[in-house]
Amino acid sequence: MQLVNKILIKDRNDIEKQQRLYELLKEQHEAEKHEILHYSSLLKDIENSLIRNYINTLLNDGIKHIQYITQAMAKIEGASGSLHLTKEGMNKSIEEEVQSKDLVLECINLTEDPEIQELLKSIVVDEEHHIKILQHIRHIVETYSKKIQQ
Repeated sequence: MQLVNKILIKDRNDIEKQQRLYELLKEQHEAEKHEILHYSSLLKDIENSLIRNYINTLLNDGIKHIQYITQAMAKIEGASGSLHLTKEGMNKSIEEEVQSKDLVLECINLTEDPEIQELLKSIVVDEEHHIKILQHIRHIVETYSKKIQQ
């Protein structure tokens, strides 16, 4: 009986430890998101290229940290660590990029400030690039899926 109690206590302690770890990771995930938003808002006012590069490094690291934390949280939840790419999921991502591009195009039409227009046009170019990347990923996934089914 003592052996069973030791096992149950150990299991309970492990579960509690995992729950605490998950809570802390979730807090850190939120903190990283907050930092990314903060640093992003700073960029518009910084003209010094060295400082801009440092802020961009902080942003890129924040994104990387969110990816790592998300992987850890998924592992604790028992979810698969692999990325599930489906035709439907890719189509949804492509549609979201198209909607973003359309929204930015509308913003371009509404502003008369040439500097803002140029900034927004660069976003449109990025969105178009994102669409092409996602379409290519979709094609790769579809091709790979067909090979597996054969």
